[in-house]
This record gives sequence, C-alpha cells and structure tokens, in this order.
Amino acid sequence: MRVFAGDPADPDLGAEITLTDDVAEDAVVAPFVRVIGTPGEREIVVGEARVEAGKIALAVHAAWREDGGWHQTPWRHKDLSDTLKHPAHPISDGAPTIAKAITEGSRNTVAQLRDLRYEMERRVADLLAQRRSTALRTVLAQLVELSMAFSRARDLAREAIRERRGTPAALRHCEAMDVELAEEITRLQSLLGSVSTFAVAQEGEAQQRFNMLAAAAAAGLGLPALILSLYGADDYLPFTWDKAWRALVPIAVTLSLAAGIILHRMPGRTTAKQHVMAFGLVAGLIGMLLVAGLLAP
Repeated sequence: MRVFAGDPADPDLGAEITLTDDVAEDAVVAPFVRVIGTPGEREIVVGEARVEAGKIALAVHAAWREDGGWHQTPWRHKDLSDTLKHPAHPISDGAPTIAKAITEGSRNTVAQLRDLRYEMERRVADLLAQRRSTALRTVLAQLVELSMAFSRARDLAREAIRERRGTPAALRHCEAMDVELAEEITRLQSLLGSVSTFAVAQEGEAQQRFNMLAAAAAAGLGLPALILSLYGADDYLPFTWDKAWRALVPIAVTLSLAAGIILHRMPGRTTAKQHVMAFGLVAGLIGMLLVAGLLAP
C-alpha cells in the first residue's frame, strides 16, 4: 500500500510499504496517536509505529471508544491503513522520513483531541445551564477517561524525546506534542475540578429540593386537616354538590398558594413540567377529598 500520498493519492508523494508485525528490533520508532471513526463512534488510538525499509508495524497500546460516553476499551485490531494516508509527504530517505511523517500525523491529531475537549466543555456548559439532562456522574467519568487518553499520548511523545528516537524533525514534533498535550491535560483537569465543585453544590441543591418537597407533602396533608377541623366536617358530610364546592374551594386555594410559594423558592430554575406536576397533585388531592366526602356515611 502507498502511505502519506494524500487522498486521492498523489503519485509524487508517499511511499510503498507493507503493514506487518515483523520488523527488526532496531527499527525506527515513532509515536502513533490517531482519532478514527465518525462522531458518536469515534476512537482514540494511542500506540507506536516501528518503521524499517518497506515495512511499518503498528502497535496499539490503548484505545478509547466514544459510544455510550468515552471509555477505555480493548483494541479490536481494526485496519488502520487509512490513518497513514495523511499528512501527504514526500518520502526521500525511507524509514526516517516515514517515521517523521507518522510523528507529524500524531501531532496533527492533537487538534482533534482539542476539539474533543471543547465538546466536553460544551456539555458541561449545557449541564450547568440545565439545557440537557446528562447525568453528572457520566460527565465526570468521561473527563477522567479523556484525561487518561491525553496523558498516555503525552507519555509517548516524552519517551521519544527522552530516548532521542527519530530524526531531529520528528523530535521537534514530539516536543510540540508534549507542550500542546500538557496544556490540554491542564485544561481537562481544571474542568474536572470545576465539575467536581458543581457536583458538591448539586448535592446540596438536591438536599434543599428534598426539604422543600417534604414541606410540600406536610402542607398537602396538614392544611386540609386543619381547615376541615375549623369547619367541623360533620356539618358538610356526606358531601352534596352544593356543600362540596364550599368545603373544597378554600382547601384548593390554600394548597395552590402553598405549591406556588414552594415552586418559587425551589433552588434552580423551575420548569413548566414541574408546575404542571405540582398543580396536578393539588387537583388529585382535592379529587380524593371530594370522592371521600361523597362516599362518607
């Protein structure tokens, strides 16, 4: 196959090679980092490429899949030949230039990893603004997984620099990867810290919501009993339709007022669905009282 000739292939670029697992121990080694697949089914692939005359061996050390949220997964030995079409590059001296092109492709992949970080920031912003109902635990897990992937990719670049693998041009790409991935990891860690802080605040808000709901339940049970005790229920029971509205309207008004106050003081932004549910509960309670009053002996 022809590698680094672009797509469609330019006959003046690239070189003919064979993908194989059989290369010499002294082969030229280059970091291999790629994002493959389409949105929703993407994979981050982190590994190494070993290059000798006419041969490339790709070894994937770790992979992360996007489906169902970013998570590390065993590598399925997919065909990676398409990842070697770019960057289009003239190959002048065989293995060293091919290794340099592989490293350049890995550095170019950092831009795709940066886009993944932007996507996570967008999800966090939507979560904070309550524009989506993504589980907070899922977002935290994905941030940790991406941080792991970025760190593994950076480790490859740093190892190449430390052991002076490749040509000076390849090492410059490794140095750039190291710097750029360090910045991305710092951003992810900062985002992770922010989301963790938000998680603590959300737990406090959830407790406050529970307290408000408990107050609503107490009002729903206590106010009708208080009003009926003030009326003297015996004077109204059993209900007739004339007695029912005079007994239940004050209760309905009191419960609606209590529900409105609770919704107004509920932490966070209340939605139309919450208002409908609250007043649906009021209507249900009034309906139960009406039925009970009509069936009373």
